[in-house]
Amino acid sequence: MHEKIQPMKDDEIDLIQLIKKCWHGRKIAFRLAFVFGLLGIVFALTRTNTYTASTIFLLKGQNNSPIGGNLSGIASIAGINLNSLSDPGTNIPPTLYPQILKSTPFIENLLEISVPENGKSMSLKAYLSQSSGNSILNNLKRYTIGLPSLIKSALFQKIDQLPSRQNIGLIKSPSVEDEKLFKVAKNLITISVDKKEGFITLSVIDKNPEIAAIITKKIQNLLQQEIINFKIKNAQELLAFTEKLFAEKKLAYENLQDELASFQDQHQNISSGLFQNKLSRLESESSIAKSVFQELAKQTQQARIQVTKDTPIFTIIEPVFIPNQRTSPKRTQIFINFTLFGFLLGFGYVLSKDALVKMQNKILN
Repeated sequence: MHEKIQPMKDDEIDLIQLIKKCWHGRKIAFRLAFVFGLLGIVFALTRTNTYTASTIFLLKGQNNSPIGGNLSGIASIAGINLNSLSDPGTNIPPTLYPQILKSTPFIENLLEISVPENGKSMSLKAYLSQSSGNSILNNLKRYTIGLPSLIKSALFQKIDQLPSRQNIGLIKSPSVEDEKLFKVAKNLITISVDKKEGFITLSVIDKNPEIAAIITKKIQNLLQQEIINFKIKNAQELLAFTEKLFAEKKLAYENLQDELASFQDQHQNISSGLFQNKLSRLESESSIAKSVFQELAKQTQQARIQVTKDTPIFTIIEPVFIPNQRTSPKRTQIFINFTLFGFLLGFGYVLSKDALVKMQNKILN
């Protein structure tokens, strides 16, 4: 005869009992939901409206080919490798665009742009300094949660300012305020790159929709110029080299022409062997100088064309526009989340009230 295994009733969860507890404690849950709902409304109304301006563009480049032609042989004699100056593989991978946008030099240039504010024009740096601490929530955080930091900064203001700190050579030493502004500016910018299609999506969030659009457009222009400068750097170096060499050889060729003409004028009635040898040498030097000069003229034109070919083309898929609809806060969602949290907190209290009372009695006894 097999024994029947009786389930442990202590480990069972009585759903009916839980439902009864929730039903009897529904007033507490509704009250907490009401209170948290009001808090959600206050929180939502104190949040500053923010707007997102965005743009989508595509970078198109052409495959470059090494240039130099016949000039490569001439330049190699001087120890110069033209092909190394026109490396076709030099480019900025799109995956590095976010790092470029968040780099300190880029942010420094961005902070110098002018933005409109209250009918006046000011730098983005001044605008962010003015607006970073003006919201109600920021002030509330500053004098509640951030009060210890505020007292600390007031007590150690001289240490934080570091007056003896100076730039060392080419190494910059930004101030504490500038570092804070760098972080604020970086948080405004969002960029994503579609690795498969090559689309670049750039967006900026700000409380002023017009300023958000202006910053987005400026960032787009700065990024494009940064890419162009990097892309055509080698081609520009090659162009500068060929133009310099062309000017030198042009001057040398013209001097040889003048020397040959002067020699012929001075020895018009002389037909000695020495004269013929000297004339032959001058004509040979002039011929070589002319060939080099003409070849350099071609290469200079090719270098100018190469700069144009290396300049990438940007196709704007979605232009920048001033947004009309706010991105945040989503006040309805905030209200719902706060209200649900109040319900959950209320029912959690009702279900755990008995256990809390028993624990309290054990501690007291």
